[in-house]
Amino acid sequence: METNFKKMYEQLGFLFYAISAADKIVKPAEIEKLRELVNQYWVPMEGTVDEFATNAAEHILIVFDYLVQQKESAREAFRSFAKYYEENPDVFSCPIKHRISDTAGSIAHAFGNINKAEKGYLTQLHALLTDDELVNQVHG
Repeated sequence: METNFKKMYEQLGFLFYAISAADKIVKPAEIEKLRELVNQYWVPMEGTVDEFATNAAEHILIVFDYLVQQKESAREAFRSFAKYYEENPDVFSCPIKHRISDTAGSIAHAFGNINKAEKGYLTQLHALLTDDELVNQVHG
């Protein structure tokens, strides 16, 4: 990627935390799955590093870990991501939206079945990510 998407990655930390904390418990399996996915899929697509040699995509994990420590509300974390998404639609290409959706789904499945709270956030995320695509198809 040619642009620094650090803020987007930070907001993805909020989103993935919201999915993990939906049932008010962030399970070790969810944390492990997120770490695996960030290292396998997100870090390789981002070449930007900061002055500490931290890949910009690693900010997903930095923010996620901070929110776990702070015991942030899943609802507030999701709202933060949704607000950023709505204010910065150009940052979210179709491939990034698919990667976000896949990552969120994998986190929710990390502990087995998806619970009702996780399903609610995944449904909201799907609506958020597909809403502008539907508008573009109708008006494009």
